[in-house]
Amino acid sequence: MLLTEENPFDSVDGYLGLFWFVLPFVVVLSAIIIGLLNRYEIIVLKTVQYFFPLNQVRVDILNESFPYYKKLSSRNQRKFRNRVHHFLINKKIESTEYDVTEEMRVLIAATAIQILFGLEPYYLSYFGNIILVEKQIENKFMTKKSPIHISWEDFDEGHSFLTSGYNPGLRILSVAFKLEQGLNELSKHMFLSNRHYEFNMLYKREAEKYISSGKATYDDYSDVDRNAYFGVAVEYFFERPIHFQANQPAMYEALSRLLQQDPLGRFKYKRF
Repeated sequence: MLLTEENPFDSVDGYLGLFWFVLPFVVVLSAIIIGLLNRYEIIVLKTVQYFFPLNQVRVDILNESFPYYKKLSSRNQRKFRNRVHHFLINKKIESTEYDVTEEMRVLIAATAIQILFGLEPYYLSYFGNIILVEKQIENKFMTKKSPIHISWEDFDEGHSFLTSGYNPGLRILSVAFKLEQGLNELSKHMFLSNRHYEFNMLYKREAEKYISSGKATYDDYSDVDRNAYFGVAVEYFFERPIHFQANQPAMYEALSRLLQQDPLGRFKYKRF
């Protein structure tokens, strides 16, 4: 008679026992992995998206509806598309009042990219999602991950009239970038320090001159909301550059140097 060593898993009961033994470990490991992915915003899945280009639907929207993009060289258009793509990966654009379309998402992302296109890329990572509302409400941007509210009707109106001087999308997103620069350690070098200082000192001098004239609604420079002014200046810079340069040539040049862009095409800057 031959003696053989019996394998404990050669029976159904043996395999069931192994299954129930391993199952708790699989469940716990899965829970840990899912928790980590949620905690770090599924960064692995986001990373994979960076390897793909902006899809054709979004490229077509840029070509059809964003004049700033259409004026760029082929090389800079490619850079612009990449930045729009990265912005849309990192930022959710949502609404409880509108059905948010691809056009809405692309136009808002492109407006944000336009502002800092002459500088290194930043994507408003300090703030939470962009929320589209019907009526504009005050944006305070005071806490980490707070949302940015934009009235879609106002945004659309400003985007539709290129030289009206009215573009709340540019203004609001510029304020958000300016605030992020002061709130986020990683973003404090958003602007070159010497050009940022130059712009701030020039604005301080002009603001104090305006206050002295008696036309201002505030009594002292300390009362001025400099972040809000930056938003208005950027809006004016892109919307009515000829008028801006004619009336405030020094401010126009300082802002041009700060953003490393010139809508009038007089200065050339190297894009990052």
